[in-house]
Amino acid sequence: MGVSPRARPRARELGLAVGELPPGPLNAITDVAGVRVGHTTLIVGEGPLCPGHGPVRTGVTVILPHGDNLFGQKVRAAVHTINGIGKACGFEEVREVGVIEAPIALTNTLNVGLVDDALVQYAIRQSPEIGVRTGTVNVVVGECNDG
Repeated sequence: MGVSPRARPRARELGLAVGELPPGPLNAITDVAGVRVGHTTLIVGEGPLCPGHGPVRTGVTVILPHGDNLFGQKVRAAVHTINGIGKACGFEEVREVGVIEAPIALTNTLNVGLVDDALVQYAIRQSPEIGVRTGTVNVVVGECNDG
């Protein structure tokens, strides 16, 4: 059984501070009013890897900048590519337009497309006018190689 993510020290606890402002009470992204974060870890099967069959060890994290309809109430945003190797979608439109209009997700390399599709479907359920009476939605999915 793995170690609970919270059992691991945070960067600030190791003496690595980002920026000059003090952290919030929980030293977490959710210290920002209205921000919500969800995460699911998928663990299926045991034994040696059999491609296409498992075992599976993966997950997805989704960040909601606020609890309202993001397509209707976009949020200012920016992205920065560090190494250029990762698979990501939605970054270029954020660079061009400067907003987030759907939840932000992080997942494994091979599921970027699947999570992209899920976020588009979520956005359309929230705003059925997408692609009919308005433009399309830009979803942002970043990847973490869990190989």
